[in-house]
Amino acid sequence: MYYEEKQGGKIALVEDEPSHALLMSYNLESKGMKVALFQSDELFLMSEHDIDLVIINVNLHDVEGVQLCTSIRSRKLEVPILFVTTSPSIGNYLSSDEDLDYLVKPFSIKELIDKVTQLLAHHEMKKEYV
Repeated sequence: MYYEEKQGGKIALVEDEPSHALLMSYNLESKGMKVALFQSDELFLMSEHDIDLVIINVNLHDVEGVQLCTSIRSRKLEVPILFVTTSPSIGNYLSSDEDLDYLVKPFSIKELIDKVTQLLAHHEMKKEYV
């Protein structure tokens, strides 16, 4: 059973490529998740943060996704973050935080859904034991 079937995951998608944003948000929403789309880091950081997970395009036009991740963590927003990237070298950065993961483009919709579901479920279990 998917996490979103039980909980209705709320996802913030920070993606400045309209076609990628549309494809990802449509497929996540088709699995019962609610998706809020942000076309820049600035718009995301100015918003309310009632979310369960953030998906960040590493190569945003206005900022690197890793910088946005640092800003999110400095604001004490403890949610899982999924990077989408063309470079697997981001894996070196992720080792310090178990709530960070990545997908290398191109990826399948199944991979996206599976990764989001996995991160949400792991984070939910972690919250229960705190």
